[in-house]
Amino acid sequence: MDKILLVSWGVYPMPTGSSIIVNNLASSFTKDQMIIVGEQDLSRSNIGWPDDNPEIRYINPNINIKGRGQTHLRWFNIFKVINHIYQVAKTEKVTKVLCIFPDDFYLFACYIATKRLNLPLYTWFHNTYLDNFEGYRKLFAFWFQPLIFKFSKKVFVMSDGMLRFYKNKYQDFDFETLVHGFPLPQISNVEYEAAKHYPNKVKFLFTGSLNESCRDASVRLMKVILENSNYEVHVYSGNPKSFFENFGLNGSNFIYHGFIHLEKLYEKLSSFDVMLLPHGFLGERSDIEFKTIFPTRTIPLLISGKPILAHTPKGVFLTEFLEENDCAFIVDVPIESLIISKINQIIENPDEVKLKVKNAFITSKKFDIEMVCSQLKNAMNFKN
Repeated sequence: MDKILLVSWGVYPMPTGSSIIVNNLASSFTKDQMIIVGEQDLSRSNIGWPDDNPEIRYINPNINIKGRGQTHLRWFNIFKVINHIYQVAKTEKVTKVLCIFPDDFYLFACYIATKRLNLPLYTWFHNTYLDNFEGYRKLFAFWFQPLIFKFSKKVFVMSDGMLRFYKNKYQDFDFETLVHGFPLPQISNVEYEAAKHYPNKVKFLFTGSLNESCRDASVRLMKVILENSNYEVHVYSGNPKSFFENFGLNGSNFIYHGFIHLEKLYEKLSSFDVMLLPHGFLGERSDIEFKTIFPTRTIPLLISGKPILAHTPKGVFLTEFLEENDCAFIVDVPIESLIISKINQIIENPDEVKLKVKNAFITSKKFDIEMVCSQLKNAMNFKN
């Protein structure tokens, strides 16, 4: 019987995309099948992790100097993390290791620990690596990326966009798309009904983090909506309200709700009229990162039963995905007047909305956590 050690910087209770994906994945494994190593979030309580989920063994490698330096100074604790991974794997009789990237610190620790353990290492890239760093970290990635690709038993990537990019660049390594899995509510269909209060009051929903991968599009989208007093922007996010206010997102029709767990979010979706899906046009990310990224927030929106308003550029994987599946209203240029026109299109065309909502629900099935876990187990040759 196999047992997987899953290593990730982001784990429960962190409100990050990677943490959510780890949580979802863990829900499909038992304590005997998986154990997790991840970073402890000292600002949040760990209470609430289901008792029957795989155990999380926390570690905190950070060294703070006046609240700064975690990204760089923690490398002085790299051997502490390597030994932590090594000891967990030994005591728990782990047979395979799965490491999730967007953090090369934990990726390197896994590489060294699994070499010492002589265990197969599988890696799952949620972001591009070498092509998304600058400075000394890029120099390190220039050496480490091809090494970890070669060392990995298999390299999973989170989208077909990333798969195409890496296959073109590295023909000799084994890549496979493994999408972000979600525990989808057990519903057989969704039916869209146009809100009776149109056009007097329309509630738009923004979920997730206001980070570099979507910030410019998010701010533009929400500012346009907030200019209309008949529209409301509701926000569920791990970012504090003050963070949004720094970008001019405030006012009586800006309603901040704070962070919400996924199962609770599903219950709230029907309370809103339009789902917002922003994808960055510019920011501190490389061109290839912008082209291949697939926002975690997309999947819950697909089953919301509500229209998705996507502000996402031409030529990126997310835009291609939404167009191919005809499941969202897309504004693919950073022009405010076109955002207004697209909102009007949603309000005035309930039949078109109904079709896209139906297509979105069908598309969501590709991300069902049970299907994703089944694919993962097959790819890892996992023995129950």
